[in-house]
This record gives sequence, structure tokens and C-alpha cells, in this order.
Amino acid sequence: MATWERFAAFELSDPEEAAVETVFSELIPEEVATWEWSEPVRWVTTIYDPVRLEPLIGIPVSDLIGQVDSFESGEGTVVSPEGTLMIAEFACRVNPIPILDGVIEEERKCREKTKRGESYTSHDGQQRTSDPDWEYRWYLERYRPRHELLRGWCGHRAVTMQERLAAAEAEVQRLDVLIARLIDQMKEHEYSHFAEIMERVHEEERITAANYRPVVDRPLKPSEIPVRYERATALGVSPLVSITGS
Repeated sequence: MATWERFAAFELSDPEEAAVETVFSELIPEEVATWEWSEPVRWVTTIYDPVRLEPLIGIPVSDLIGQVDSFESGEGTVVSPEGTLMIAEFACRVNPIPILDGVIEEERKCREKTKRGESYTSHDGQQRTSDPDWEYRWYLERYRPRHELLRGWCGHRAVTMQERLAAAEAEVQRLDVLIARLIDQMKEHEYSHFAEIMERVHEEERITAANYRPVVDRPLKPSEIPVRYERATALGVSPLVSITGS
């Protein structure tokens, strides 16, 4: 029981779990090693054939076992979730191409879904299309963290926030030029009314830093606080008047 308790002390995050499943599916044959998703501890791995596993992960299995908790079972060596994570990461270092190809293909599919949604059959048998905005949020929540983790395991440095910002600004400029060309073409081919609508919508609904960032409640400046004052008149004092300082 003490061994299982030590195993349980190491928990994988959701992106790590998804990444491990991807790597084992692509790079680790089931007859060599398999991860387990069951009680009492999830994400332990049983190593059946250490000789065949070693070239797949690039290190001796004895070195791996020396770094993590493990025990011998009737079927093979059982390593902790930490060992499972290490096997996946080492396997990516040895053979990164299948993993990177899979990431690229998944991102291509995600881009299509975030543009047009995905057609599906609802529970009542109706053909429907998912909302592209929902698909984009799902990509940010589920796909991108796993993709970044897999890229890191394969030796690619994670994309920085500054790089994302620079790429986003360059992409906006590219799309602005493309949209302008399309609108000009529509105007030249008797679609001027629709072109004007699209041009106006594109400009009025533009997402900028000013309208994207959340409005945060904060203390008001003295100049922003409404004030009240009394103004003397020839007949006495006027009623209270409310103004905003400037």
C-alpha cells in the first residue's frame, strides 16, 4: 500500500494525460509497455519488454527505474505516473517526427473548425453545425496546451507571448490587405452594396486592445467623482446642483 500511496502523490495535469496517451498510441507498442487508467492509481505503466523499450526511449530501463518509484509484478515492472511521463517525453526525443506530424495535422483541422464550425448529427437526428467561436475556445482549452507540451518534448521551444503577439499583428495586416482586395473586386463586379456592408462591418467590429481587455473596477480619480455644490444667487441659495468634476 505504501508504494501505491507514493504513486498517487504524483498527479498528471489534463494536458499531460492527453499528451501521454498520444505518445503511447504512436510510439510505444502495447506488447512493450502500456499505461493503465484504473484504480487504485491512474497512469501507471507496466513495462513488459525492457529490452525493446530501451531503444524507443533512448536510455536503459534501469536508469529510468532508478529515478522513479516502481515495483515488480507478475507481468513486468510497474512504474509510477512520473515514470509514465518520463517514458513519453524520452520517446518524443528519440522519434519526434510522427508526433510533430500529428500536431500539425490536428492544428490544420482545428483551424478549419474555428473558421466554419463542424457539421454533426444532434441527438434528435438533426444536422447541425457547431459555432466557430466555441470551436476556438475548445481549441485553446484542450488542444493548444497538449500541442505545446508535445512540441516541448520533441525539442521545440515553447512559443513566447511576444512571438504570439507579433505573429497575430502580422496576420491581421495580411488579412486586412486580403479583405481590401476582395472588397475592391466586389465593387468592380456590381456587388457594391454588399461590399460596402462588409467593409463597414469589418471596420466597426474590429477587435482592438481597447475593446478586448476587460473593464476592471478601480477607485475613481478625484476628477471623476461627482460633486455637489451650492451657488449663491441674488435671492438666496439655489437648490443643490450635481456636476462631474473635470
